[in-house]
Amino acid sequence: MIILKRHLTALTFGAILAVAGQANAADPVKLGLINPIKTLIGKQNVEGAQLAVEMLNQDGGILGGRKIELVTYDTNFSPPEGVAAIQRLLTQDKVKVIAGEISSSVALAAIPVVEGEDAIFMAAVPKHPDVTKSGYDKVFRMNTTTAQDAKSFDTFLLETIKPEKVAILAENSDFGQVTIKHMKELFGNKLAYSDTFGMQQNDFAAMSTNARSSGADTICIVGSNMEQYGNILRVLSDLGFKGHRCLMPGILNSEGVKIAGAAAEQAFSADIYVPAIDNAFNKRFVEAFQKKFGRKPEKIEVLGFETVWIAAKAMDKAGTADDTAKIAKTIHEGKWETPRGEVTFDKNGQASSGELLRLSVKSGEIVVDR
Repeated sequence: MIILKRHLTALTFGAILAVAGQANAADPVKLGLINPIKTLIGKQNVEGAQLAVEMLNQDGGILGGRKIELVTYDTNFSPPEGVAAIQRLLTQDKVKVIAGEISSSVALAAIPVVEGEDAIFMAAVPKHPDVTKSGYDKVFRMNTTTAQDAKSFDTFLLETIKPEKVAILAENSDFGQVTIKHMKELFGNKLAYSDTFGMQQNDFAAMSTNARSSGADTICIVGSNMEQYGNILRVLSDLGFKGHRCLMPGILNSEGVKIAGAAAEQAFSADIYVPAIDNAFNKRFVEAFQKKFGRKPEKIEVLGFETVWIAAKAMDKAGTADDTAKIAKTIHEGKWETPRGEVTFDKNGQASSGELLRLSVKSGEIVVDR
C-alpha cells in the first residue's frame, strides 16, 4: 500500500510538472517596444512592429507555437523618458529583447541600461554611428548610419548637385550634430550657414530666413520628425527660396511630403526602401500593411517590422526566448529575409542590405530616380 501510494504520488507530481511545462510552452513571448508614439514617425514604426507580430502569429508563432506579444512604451524623443521605459520593460515586464526607437540620443542613453540587464536591443531608426560602437554585442541597428549614407550621397551632392554654397538646418540631437560636423568636413568654406532646432520646436521662420539670406543655393535639412521638416520646407517656399532642397538620407517620407504640400516638389534624398521593391516577401508585406492600415508602408514601417521579425525568427532558430547570448549569436551569423531583401549584420550589429536608392518628390509622390 505504501509503495502504491508513493507510486501514485510520483505520477501525480509528474503530471503537475507536465501540465506546468505545457502552460509555460504556451505562454506568449513578450517583446518590448519603445518609440515616440505621439509623433507620426513613432506611430509608423509601431505599426510596422505590430504587423510583424500579426504575421508571425498568423504563421504559427515561434518555438513550437508560442505567440508574440508586444509591450509598448512612449519615449517622447526624451533620453530620460526612454531610459525609464526600458527599465520598466526589463525589470517589471521581464522582457529579454527591446525593439524600436527613432532618436539616436534616446538609443545612446538606453544602451548601458540594456547591457546592465544582459538584454538585446534591436534599434530601428537611430543613425548616429556610436549606437553600434559601444562594444556590447547584443545591440543591433536596422537603419543605415550617417557614415554609410555618406559613401553614396556625398558623391551625388558633390558631382551632380555641385552647390556653390550650402546651408544646413538640423535637429538638435546626436544625429543632427554628427551630420553638421560631416557637412563642414565635406564642404569646408562652402558651408555658408548652419543652425539647429529643438525636437519640440515649431517655429522655423528665423533660421529659414537666415539660411536663405546666406546665399546658399542648396539647403539641406536633418530632421527625423516629419512634422518639423515638412514645415521647414513650407517656410522656405514662403520665403521664395528657389534653390535645391536636400533632405538628408533616411528621412524623406510621404507624410512629410503631405505636410509640406507643393513646397516639397523636387526635394531630393536617398534611402534603403521603397514599397515598389520587387520580391515575394515585400509583396506580402505591402499587401498586408495596406489591408491593416489603409496605406502603403515606407522605410520607417519596414524598420519597425524588421526589429520584431528578425528578433523573433532568431529566437525560433536559436531554440530559446531567454538565452540572449544564443539569440544574439544567431542574429549575428544569420542571413535574414525581409521586405527590402537580404539583411546581414557586421560584428558590431550594423545591418546592411545594399546600395541606397536615390529619391525625389515629383507631383507630390516620392519616386526613385534612375
